[in-house]
Amino acid sequence: MSKGILETERLYLKPLSFKELLYISNDNINKFEAIIEAEGIFDSVRSAILKKLEKMKNINEENHRWYTYWLIINKGNKKAIGFIGFKGLPDKNGYTEVGYSISCNCRSKGFMTESLKTLIKWARKSKACKGVIARVINSNISSKKVLNNCNFRYVSKIQDIEKYVVIFS
Repeated sequence: MSKGILETERLYLKPLSFKELLYISNDNINKFEAIIEAEGIFDSVRSAILKKLEKMKNINEENHRWYTYWLIINKGNKKAIGFIGFKGLPDKNGYTEVGYSISCNCRSKGFMTESLKTLIKWARKSKACKGVIARVINSNISSKKVLNNCNFRYVSKIQDIEKYVVIFS
């Protein structure tokens, strides 16, 4: 795998370029080395990609990794099984928000926990980042389990959205 890719025991996390995000938003997933499971590209992912593209076209390319999705690739079969990424650079208080999605075929196997732990480890290397925020729908038990596995703690709830945070020490 090329430079910039994060590696775990079972996964690669590849930061997607602006051009690669465009391919996904235009349904050109056949342009990738890895086969992307179509079941992992939900409407919410497509919507988030459009937001990411809008932000990324106005920022310095060296900061794209804070805005893009990272493609989660299963080392075993070389298939792309999901997406994870921050919603931008850390704010003035040092926090950034994370979002993620995984193919229905790959849930409950620890892949997202492994991915989130790896991306948090990457974010810790930035002196500007003091922690990561996550927001989940109250009914999303699986996502809350991932956050718990990654040492996030519950902060608050507004309507049906719960906020969690992990603070770097």
